[in-house]
Amino acid sequence: MSVLLEIKDLNVSFTVDDKQVHILNNVSLEINKNEVLAVIGETGCGKSVTGSAILHLLPDNAIVTGDILFKGKDITKMNEQEFRQLRGQAIASVPQSPSTSLNPLMHVGNQVAECVLENNSSEDDKKKTVAKVHEIFASLGLPRGEDFYQNYPCELSGGMCQRVLIAMGVITHPELLIVDEPTKAVDWALRKDVVDVFCELKNEMKCAMLFITHDIAAAKYVADRIAVMYCGEVVEIGPTDSVINQPLHPYTKGLIASMPSKGFKVMNGFMPSFQDLPKGCRFSDRCECTSDICINNEPEIVEIAEGHFAKCSIYKNLNVSELFKHAATS
Repeated sequence: MSVLLEIKDLNVSFTVDDKQVHILNNVSLEINKNEVLAVIGETGCGKSVTGSAILHLLPDNAIVTGDILFKGKDITKMNEQEFRQLRGQAIASVPQSPSTSLNPLMHVGNQVAECVLENNSSEDDKKKTVAKVHEIFASLGLPRGEDFYQNYPCELSGGMCQRVLIAMGVITHPELLIVDEPTKAVDWALRKDVVDVFCELKNEMKCAMLFITHDIAAAKYVADRIAVMYCGEVVEIGPTDSVINQPLHPYTKGLIASMPSKGFKVMNGFMPSFQDLPKGCRFSDRCECTSDICINNEPEIVEIAEGHFAKCSIYKNLNVSELFKHAATS
């Protein structure tokens, strides 16, 4: 498959009170054309920071190193004016909170239309764009017609507002869509509807997605591959079926076990502060398999099965046959 986005050793720090707080640690990911990569993990693990780094939306106190290649071009080297040619066009986003992302004083239809219209757009272009907005609303299961177009966000449900945000993301037909916590702001009854919308987008639009979510069940249905983040690091990545049904990293196993369908077994402990990180494995103080090597050394990421990687010292000294045997029995 052809690689659309490649992240190499991405590091992000923030300057706070004259000190650097290191958040992302050597994050490396790839997204192929037409592929959906879900990034899962606890709140505060660095998922949204990764998405914001791609979109050039980090605050001024952020320090970014590493490479982010979009179609072979390093977008970290682009200035803001150059990147504007990509953001909102080839690379678009669906933010996580309709309540803060939608303008409460503007009709929702106009908010979608302005994503493609310019100040000097002709009346003919405006009419075509309005028709396109109606078409997208209908494809997302929203009412077609002037009444809905003229609604304000406060007149719509959370699920409808979420779909308006999706419409804003897809109206430019992007090659890469970065979706941040799409089920977070909707109630449980509407969650399945939102997930179904992204499944339809995946099948019909054929655009690649970085699907950032804490909702493992949503990731399971939408994603082709899953990357698991913990405390600013990718600790496991592989095909969706393998990660969900044969998790390898102890943290991933804990996440899966905490799902309601798996018995809701909550992991012990909490993620450490980024200002006080352990020396070795960042999960060592919560892991039942911790040894001296975990406490003193940062683990390496190892390919356990084809396309399935885990960053854990358990696998360091196993040979190839033992790795595959462990993958089959874990």
